[in-house]
Amino acid sequence: MNNIDWSLIVRRFKNEQTPEEETVFMDWLNADPRHKVYYERLQREWDCDRQYRTDLPKVLAGFEVFLRQQRRLRLARIRRWWTAAAMVICALGMVFLYYRYETSTETALPLAAFRPGENKAILLLADGTDIRLDKTADTTAVIMNEAKIDRDRGVVTFSGSQEKVPTAYNTMIIPRGAEYQAVLEDGTRVWLNAGTQLKIPAAFEENERRVILSGEAYFEVTHESHRPFIVETDLGHVRVFGTEFNIRRYADETEIKTTLVDGSVGFCRQGDEAEHYIKITPGYQVRYAAVSGGKPEIRKVNLDNEIAWKKRRFCFEHCPLDHIMRDIARWYDADIVFADDVLRQLQFTVTLNRYDDISVLLRYFEEASDVRFHIQGKNITISRK
Repeated sequence: MNNIDWSLIVRRFKNEQTPEEETVFMDWLNADPRHKVYYERLQREWDCDRQYRTDLPKVLAGFEVFLRQQRRLRLARIRRWWTAAAMVICALGMVFLYYRYETSTETALPLAAFRPGENKAILLLADGTDIRLDKTADTTAVIMNEAKIDRDRGVVTFSGSQEKVPTAYNTMIIPRGAEYQAVLEDGTRVWLNAGTQLKIPAAFEENERRVILSGEAYFEVTHESHRPFIVETDLGHVRVFGTEFNIRRYADETEIKTTLVDGSVGFCRQGDEAEHYIKITPGYQVRYAAVSGGKPEIRKVNLDNEIAWKKRRFCFEHCPLDHIMRDIARWYDADIVFADDVLRQLQFTVTLNRYDDISVLLRYFEEASDVRFHIQGKNITISRK
């Protein structure tokens, strides 16, 4: 047994395991001597500081330090051994060690190409102006007709065009490995996740405020009882008057998910009449997949998991590795390849810091399961150990 759910280890630390869970845990612990070393190290990190008891990424980061220390000691012993050997054998041995260092899962991965997302975006104004917000050295506020840009905070504020042109749109494009914020002319604030595009009218209509989304965004909508706020996607529309909610609709995924944090929203499929809006209350999510041909599904969700990206975290609960790596790839601008499709369905429950070095994230999955990561350029190949 090579894999274990993080929640079982947490409940072990808290003495909350059921008899069945204890049996699963002991089977895992006895399956490999490395599991015992791994668990004992995590337990020491857990006990040394109370805050670790709710922050598994810090436990894992501490274990990462331990691994580096062990690698340094091991390499030091190897160097002393080869110094005493004949020059020819030493040369051959060093070639062997170099190869081993480059391919071993216990050594540092070549991660220079991967950085957490940063404040970066492309702004296409309605007049055709193309502004790359990550390319200009001047970080002071800049007034450009309809947009005030604060590059220090990663925020664009739209003031609205004086000339109402229904077909004129400003477009925010957030590439992979980036995030940004926008404040619309009505005061609505939008957080935009990596790989997202938001089309914003140069000026809102008198009877509605409508934007067009592809990707993921969190909205804090300014209340206006006479003018509803509508988020349009290719699969459906979300209609609100004043509320906080998250919408996820990526082109490479099959469904749209709307999660309500506060207030009230309604969802209807593309092409449905207004009376077909389905309303949800805070803590609930409406999901709809066009390929299913069915009706939208409403379910209660863990809000912390659904909006973790806005709070600088990855939160996954019984989530397949395929879905997890899709989010990690989008955030770190990586390309993922599964050498074995069975690995796609491995499930994990974990909370990770979105701004950690990618090595911390990948190390968690390597130590907690039977997977190995091989990196070449921007490609990450996932295989069995």
